[in-house]
Amino acid sequence: MHGISCCRLPIFKIENFDYGSQIKSLDFHFAPLQNLMSTLPYPHRHDFYQIDWVEHGTGHHIIDSVKYDVKPNTLFFMAPGQIHDFVLSDDTVGFTINFSAEFFVLQLQNKNMLSELPIYDLDNSVQALYLDDAQARSILETLNAIGEEYVSDQSGWADMVRSYLYILLMKASRMAEPGAGADPASRSLFLARRFKSLLEKEYSTVQEVSQYAQMLRVNERSLNEAVRRATGTTAAKLIRERVMLEAKRLLLHSEVSVAEVADRLAFEDPAYFSRAFKKHTGRSPLEFRQSLSKLTS
Repeated sequence: MHGISCCRLPIFKIENFDYGSQIKSLDFHFAPLQNLMSTLPYPHRHDFYQIDWVEHGTGHHIIDSVKYDVKPNTLFFMAPGQIHDFVLSDDTVGFTINFSAEFFVLQLQNKNMLSELPIYDLDNSVQALYLDDAQARSILETLNAIGEEYVSDQSGWADMVRSYLYILLMKASRMAEPGAGADPASRSLFLARRFKSLLEKEYSTVQEVSQYAQMLRVNERSLNEAVRRATGTTAAKLIRERVMLEAKRLLLHSEVSVAEVADRLAFEDPAYFSRAFKKHTGRSPLEFRQSLSKLTS
């Protein structure tokens, strides 16, 4: 990182980029990746989507505090608001694509298209995709088509680029399916985000790691390892913390009895819930409720 405080990070727009040529559109820009490093200070944020293709080169790419290796045949994906820091070797060759959400929304009938693609799905998003030679050739073919349309002055170039970009995102989404080429850190984040999203929906009825693993169609060991890599803690601990957070909210913000709290959170009986709550907080449910009532009285 280059020493810029997170709270003072600049947020750049497409027009802030200067690649030695006039910006053709405020909603889409395509340029050689090797020109990127001299353009803007790092780290920074964007208010647009960015795809970086590394055909050749090395280095590292830090996206939201996760460090990814830069190597040949790699795609990087960033959504608006993410913080990233790019360090590339002098021999790096590739492309960067910048585009706004409006580039699709204003033209396509499906307004939610971007968020529905696995690449940019909030629960399943992929940041780095490492491709084999056959996958790389397929991606490069589409990138070259985008580049040819972008530099042309032919009518309808934006519609052609939009179509090729959609093809690129669909190809990448297929390649990003579990086990298809994402690095271990990306796969861990992918699975951990799916787990946390599912946990938020099911915490009141499902409290076993094995059940979540089954629902996510992975084995329990894989889920535990992914959560540990992504969060530094265990899936079981995240489940307990979410359940106990809800118990605290019910005890503080409602008049329901301890027995009803236990029932709402699928505990076998109130005594078992009380023991679990005390183990987690150091206080019984009633002591917790009484201590907080004193603070607010």
